[in-house]
Amino acid sequence: MSNIELRLIKEDELEEALYLEQRCYVPDAAGTREGFRYRFDHYPGYFWSAWSGDKLLGITNGILTSAWSCGDEMKGDQQDDEQGNNFCILTVAVADEARRQGIGAMLLNKLVKECDAAGHDAIILMCEPHLIRFYEQAGFTYIGVSSSSHGGIEWHEMRRTLHIMEHLTK
Repeated sequence: MSNIELRLIKEDELEEALYLEQRCYVPDAAGTREGFRYRFDHYPGYFWSAWSGDKLLGITNGILTSAWSCGDEMKGDQQDDEQGNNFCILTVAVADEARRQGIGAMLLNKLVKECDAAGHDAIILMCEPHLIRFYEQAGFTYIGVSSSSHGGIEWHEMRRTLHIMEHLTK
């Protein structure tokens, strides 16, 4: 897809981002206005958006944590740790009409680069079964079925470790 601009979300775009989130997730799994406000206020450098002109096509965001896996505690009340060195992705959402055009991968790649540049140890997330391959293609490792049932969904944990010294992995 051409002419896609990736940039940090602006405060006056949060409602539009929330609306996109609510169209992409079942109501009980979608982020809340308070959650988006919290992520914007505390982690503005990790709240990315994809635009074509003035049309919002996708978003990604999350929180810092010391945890090495995601659980229900990461949702809702934002049980984050601003001093944590892992990043938990809470949203990757792409508008229906823009899916399967590489926008989700572009947003994810941007977020990975930001986390890598910040020196984080790992990126963790939970995804639905049909997205496991997508995240594996982005360098994430499948961990297993999550204990979370947030929104009544069977979630699967994924992790991407950053800053592994190459000579130690060979």
